[in-house]
Amino acid sequence: MTEAIKELRINENVYKAKGTYLFGKTAEKYAKNELNEETGKEQKGDGVTSIFMGLMQQDPDALVKFWHCGTSHYKKEAPSLEDIAEAIEDIADESDLHPYFVGALRLLNEGGYYKGKLQTLWFMMHRSYSKLKGEEKDKQKDSIEMFKELYEEITGNPPYEVKA
Repeated sequence: MTEAIKELRINENVYKAKGTYLFGKTAEKYAKNELNEETGKEQKGDGVTSIFMGLMQQDPDALVKFWHCGTSHYKKEAPSLEDIAEAIEDIADESDLHPYFVGALRLLNEGGYYKGKLQTLWFMMHRSYSKLKGEEKDKQKDSIEMFKELYEEITGNPPYEVKA
C-alpha cells in the first residue's frame, strides 16, 4: 500500500492535517477565477477544488496551500504559511514529497468532510462528456480516464466510481 503522510513536523511541533470547515474558509483565498463556458464570464472558483487539482498535478505550491488550510483547525497555534513552505522545502531536499501528496489527496477525496464534495466533482467530470458528440466526446472521455488513472497512480486507490 502506498504510504500516506498526514502529519507535518515544523520545529518541535507535529501538526495533523484535517479537512474541516476552517480548511474550506482558509482555502477561499486560493480560489481561482474560472470561465463559465455558457455565459463567457469569469466567476470565482472554489478553493478546495483548486487545491485538489494542484495536488493531482503534484504541485508543491498546492501542497503548501493544502497544509496551510489543513492546519487551520489549530487556530492561533496554526503554523504560518512561511513555516509550512520551509518545512515542505526541507522535506523535498531531504526525501520525497510523494507520501505527502498521497496523504493530502486521500484526506480530501476519501476523508469525511470533503468526500461528498469531491465525489460530486468526479461525478460531474464523468457526466460532462455525455452532452458532447463525436471527437469532442472522445477527447473528454480520454481526459477523464487519464485523470482517474493519475489519481490511482499517485494514491494507490481508485477514485470515486460513478455508477452508470
